[in-house]
Amino acid sequence: MDEMTVSDSARLADLSRLLGGYTNEGAVGVSLAFSQGDSEIVAVTSGMSDRARGMPVSPTQLFKIGSCTKTFTVAALMRLAESGAVDLSAPISHWFPDLPGASAISVRQLVNHRGGLPEFEYDIPMTPDRIWTPAELVDLAFQVGGQAAPGGPAVYNNTGYVLAGMLIEAVSGQSLGAYVRQQVLEPLGLENTWSPSTESFPAERMVRGYYHRPPPAADAGAGIAAGAEMWRMDGVLPYSDALQDSSDSFPFTAAYACGDMVSTPGDMVAFMRALFGGRLLTDQMFREMNEGRVAVSFPGTRMRETGAGLFQSSYADRLVYGHQGSIPGYVTVMQHEPISGLTIAMTSNVGSGYRMSFYASGLHQVLDRVIGIILDG
Repeated sequence: MDEMTVSDSARLADLSRLLGGYTNEGAVGVSLAFSQGDSEIVAVTSGMSDRARGMPVSPTQLFKIGSCTKTFTVAALMRLAESGAVDLSAPISHWFPDLPGASAISVRQLVNHRGGLPEFEYDIPMTPDRIWTPAELVDLAFQVGGQAAPGGPAVYNNTGYVLAGMLIEAVSGQSLGAYVRQQVLEPLGLENTWSPSTESFPAERMVRGYYHRPPPAADAGAGIAAGAEMWRMDGVLPYSDALQDSSDSFPFTAAYACGDMVSTPGDMVAFMRALFGGRLLTDQMFREMNEGRVAVSFPGTRMRETGAGLFQSSYADRLVYGHQGSIPGYVTVMQHEPISGLTIAMTSNVGSGYRMSFYASGLHQVLDRVIGIILDG
């Protein structure tokens, strides 16, 4: 490691103070990693990984990364397409002949949020010990949601990613976790990332997650942007102004290919800079992920345009490319800024189903300031 300069030391001190302020406001714990170009990955943490046991967060502890899983899933799908085993333009009816409208939906549309498929996330019952099959998640989506014509406006959709995971398994003959490990994690030397719905993982390294569930807003019926709760937590957590441990409320199998992974910010940074640095996919396959974007807007996020597994977002007045994820008790952001070469990932172990609350979206304001400290001093 090169000797740290006074400027570097001062920036790390500024980052530590910033993260400390975030946890003092109520964010329990936070873990940050970043690098510029291929420089050494720097890690900074603050707060608690387990409030009951008084354990601090460390850089090697695992966080649930929610929908950041989607970027790994698409990278695995692109590896399959790169090998010639899957045509991204092919209709999914080849693998799902009984799925309504499958002949008009392409493989590509499963992962670019334009397949018109119904959504299950807001209606899935929180049954902590239930083991869901991917097919059950798809069935639930068609029971609770409406279907639209494919190819229209982008509408965030988890069902397409569940089907993409099922397709990867059908074509590769492996579990999704095994294929992601073989084709993405192992080639990049990532040793701190797992897919718990389809493989074993070191659960003892997980941080605890904490959830804020205050009584609903009076106008909650107007939708998520107006204060409605995202997830069905009745029977799992009561309404309370106090943070509650929600670590086990959402079973990994209920997230599967759209959100089951656990990782560290350091691994996410290594993954993203390899993805953007051309060390994982061919140029053609990477363009499939990052080009052909269309406008999109999701409450409580910075997402502006969507590709396949990658979004264009805005932080610190810069356009960045990556993903973010939330799952009860956890929020994660991983991004790459191509002009400076900054790759950054940040996770917290606090969250809320109320997307506009501090606990669900406060991380974004902190990340603005983190990027400013790193790039502007």
